This record gives sequence, structure tokens and C-alpha cells, in this order.
Amino acid sequence: MAAKAFDPTPYTGIHARCDNPIHAAVLLENSTISRTVYRPGTVDWVMFDQAVVLQESTAEYLYSDFTPLHQRYVRGTRIYLEKIVDAVTAGLTDERAKALALLDWCRDIPWTYTRGAWLTGGDAGGELFFGGAEEEVIRKGSCICNEQARVLGILAQIAGLPSRYVGHMTLIDYDNVRSSTGHGVNEIYVEGKWAYFDIRGRYFVKDDGSLASAWDLIKDPGLIHRQPPEVLAHRCPRADHSLADAYYRPTTVTIIANYLAADHGSYDYAWVYPSASLAREAREAGRRIRVTRHRDLLPQPKLRI
Repeated sequence: MAAKAFDPTPYTGIHARCDNPIHAAVLLENSTISRTVYRPGTVDWVMFDQAVVLQESTAEYLYSDFTPLHQRYVRGTRIYLEKIVDAVTAGLTDERAKALALLDWCRDIPWTYTRGAWLTGGDAGGELFFGGAEEEVIRKGSCICNEQARVLGILAQIAGLPSRYVGHMTLIDYDNVRSSTGHGVNEIYVEGKWAYFDIRGRYFVKDDGSLASAWDLIKDPGLIHRQPPEVLAHRCPRADHSLADAYYRPTTVTIIANYLAADHGSYDYAWVYPSASLAREAREAGRRIRVTRHRDLLPQPKLRI
């Protein structure tokens, strides 16, 4: 009798079944915050809904059958992005070299395309809007990790390298307004396996020189600090790389979602305009869950937002 196919449905979305109940709580809070920022049905919202939790019970499936390795793309459908890929990877034949060249290019989006390029004389910082198609994410100079990760993933696919989205959701400290809700990165299929690429210029090699995956880093977080100079050279000099430790703490939950260039026409890329009130609303949405559903499970905030 053939083995029963793995069903990822229970491990999918904001109410996914997690091996660790703390992970389920962190997933719900962080996803709720993100879904408050983005409009229902828009691309970033949908990706959170379709993501599968990476854990012992799902790892074998996620690293075998979950993501198609044949990711079709029709040349001529997204010419702006194709021109970027062609220029960045010109002369490169090695998969790792192509992935790193695209990583470096995406790393620098916030400084290559600034707000000042849109608004003459305007502030060079800040986000014009949340969301948008990858072409718009580039042109607005987004520094939002999940949006930059979408760009890297699609550019990789245009270059012939399968990719997928990876999200880290961290335990939020609601008494610290600077507390991060997590980070969005990618895995790209390079040299016959899935490899981790972070748009802040981070990637990791194992002791044998092969590229590390998100699962490799979860199983051996010490890899983060065992990297040679040639790996460190790709890191963004303006980023706080100490934050990487938080993405592999026991309380952090990691999710994986398929996001394919061929499905571009099925997503809503509507914009959402940022405001202080929207930021407060999003954080308060997570906090309400903390003080009610997670009152006996997670640390409780002392102050209201």
C-alpha cells in the first residue's frame, strides 16, 4: 500500500497547528499585526494565509514536495524585472554567483531608489505606501523586509532559480515600541538544495562549504556566528545583524510560503498608505490577543499601547 500523502492544511495559515504551543501563540499575534497593516486579499495578506509552519512535523514535506522546482516564467511578461536580472547576472553561469548577485542588488534597494526619487526635495526616508507589485516595491525604494523578499524571489525565478518566501515571527515585547515582529527572507534552490538568503545581505555556509537552509539554521543556530569573511562581505553595512539571533530563538516560529511569478495575475497588489494610527492599530490588535487568549502562556505587557 502506498504511503498516505502528507496533508499540510492543518499546519497552514495564522491558526496553524504548531508542535510548540508558544509558536502557535506567536504566529497568531504576529500574523494579526501584519494582516492589520495590509488589506484583506492583497498579496502579503494572502502569503501569510498560505504559509506552512516549519517544524519537525512538517520539515520533510517542506523540503521535498511543497514547492515546485519547475517554476515556469514566460519571458516578456515583466520586462522591467527581466532587464534587472539580465544586467545583474550578465556573464554569470554559476547558480550561487547568480543568487548572490541578485541578493546584493535587492539588499541595496532602499538606498538605490529613495523617496526623494519620487518626491523632488522630499524626505529620503519613510515608506510611500505598503504593498504593491515588485516593480513598485523597487521604484518606491522599500525597506520593508517581506516586500524586498518578494522582489528577490521573483528576480530569482526570472533568472531560472526556484524560490520561495520564508518568514520569521518573533515574540513581541509590547512595552518596547521598537520590538520587532519578525523578518521576511527567502530560500532559493541552488546547487541541488534549498538555501537561505536574507535581503539584508545575509546567507550562511555550513562547515563543508555548502549553503545552509532555514531548517539547517533552526537545527544549528550556532552557524550564524561561524561564517567566513567572504560571507560576511555581502552583509548590509547599515543593518543590525545582531537581530539575526532572534530569528532562531526557541520562541520564534518560521513559516514558508510559495510565491510564484507565474501566478502574478491572481494577486491583488493594492497599496495601503502608512500612518501613525495604522501602526498603533496593528500593534494593539496583537496586544489584545496577548492579554486575553495568551494571558497564561506569554509574558504580559505592563503598559497599554
